[in-house]
Amino acid sequence: MPNFHSIVSRRDFVKALGLAGAGIGTAAATATAPMFHDLDEVIASPSAANERPWWVKDRGLYQPPLEVDWDIMTPPDGRVSGQQTETQIHYLGSEEVKRRLSSNIMSPNVEAAINNTPGKTLRDQALGFSSIVPMMIHGISFMGPGLIPTPATTGAPKWEGTPEENSRMVRSVLTFLGAGMVGFGEISSQEREKIFYTYHKQVPNKRQVFEDVDVGYEGTDKYVFPDRKLYKISMSLPMSREMYRTSDRSSLQFAANVSRYRHFSMLQPAFQEFIRGIGYHCYGYPVPQAGPMPAAVSAILTGLAESSRNSGYCISPDYGPVSGFFTFITDLPVEPTTPIDAGIWRFCQTCNKCAQNCPTQVIPYDKEPSWELPTLYGKPDIIHPSGKRMFYANHIECWMYCFEGGCGTCMATCTFNVNGAAMVHDVVKATLATTPMFNEFLWKADKTFGYGVKSGEEKEDWWDLSLPSMGWDTTSFSKHGGY
Repeated sequence: MPNFHSIVSRRDFVKALGLAGAGIGTAAATATAPMFHDLDEVIASPSAANERPWWVKDRGLYQPPLEVDWDIMTPPDGRVSGQQTETQIHYLGSEEVKRRLSSNIMSPNVEAAINNTPGKTLRDQALGFSSIVPMMIHGISFMGPGLIPTPATTGAPKWEGTPEENSRMVRSVLTFLGAGMVGFGEISSQEREKIFYTYHKQVPNKRQVFEDVDVGYEGTDKYVFPDRKLYKISMSLPMSREMYRTSDRSSLQFAANVSRYRHFSMLQPAFQEFIRGIGYHCYGYPVPQAGPMPAAVSAILTGLAESSRNSGYCISPDYGPVSGFFTFITDLPVEPTTPIDAGIWRFCQTCNKCAQNCPTQVIPYDKEPSWELPTLYGKPDIIHPSGKRMFYANHIECWMYCFEGGCGTCMATCTFNVNGAAMVHDVVKATLATTPMFNEFLWKADKTFGYGVKSGEEKEDWWDLSLPSMGWDTTSFSKHGGY
């Protein structure tokens, strides 16, 4: 098993970049922890906003780095996503789709197990299959379990807090339940019209609508939100970077990929019941893959992440690309968090590492993002909503390749898929955020630090690693408690 030992100090690395004395040294690149003298100061702390390093800049509401034109934007329809069989047949024909999906990652690969193929050994496959089981047996719903007492049933007054207090409370609850970062926003009329799914991709027979009711409900053919002031709560569920680095065609990567749904299946009911228990309502996912709006969009609008070259995922300055995002809708007032600029979207426009490493070559190499939707297999693109100046990946080809045997190569090879404990990575991220001068150098640096996709028997090294519980560093977002 190869080891990597760096003898390059943080100071030497900064000097090598030529940034020493330019405000990107140890003091500049490290966020200062807040000091509290009593509990009143803790309560008064502006922690409703996520605490970020100096180089992560807040932008205005609905002003992400990626350009958006709300006037021409169309709402997403989950029924025509690249993951839908009907959409695949529309572009490829039924026979081709049937041929490609005849074997898939959910079916045992006996030959690979017998041959001990790295990433597909018997124990790799057993871990992959078992990782998805809790998602299948933990039932979740739009309205939640409805099991615990509420202020209405007990006669106790419901919780009354300011939006700032509510945001801090919700962040505390969600991180306790297993979330990483948490962001907030008020649902605007343009979001209702342009961001909410018309139909879920996993529940295509029920439309999402707003009605003049005080409390939402699930009908036989619709999910109903009350036509009242509502708020969104966006959260991340990080996944194992090390398992993603076993991409592609790896059951270990598959186990990491589905881990977010496993955790979410247990988190959502608990959170819905908490919100219900303090006298409010939380509208959730009917199934783990079917949220009210594209989770990446919500993450970007609430400042958890930025857009990337691959239109299939977003990138967090805190944890890189290897995170799942989810969105709750609630009537509990919260304090909005704004989109951020950490230089990620700008960097992606000069970097094409994910495109170069994509096994199916579905990520564009374009030097600039575009407003124009591409053609797919000679037909108009129906899977991407319009109104965003971005790079458009072919998610039909991507999904079918993933479904056949698993992938995740783009996220594994991303320049931002770095571990957070090494202090030098603060400098790397700060450099990316503030100057494009060293983009090429940093593009190559992942191999120097032992990152990137593992090959051959290296994939199986994962079984001998000593890693945090759940496979990711839960202290990444901790500011208090001595962590």
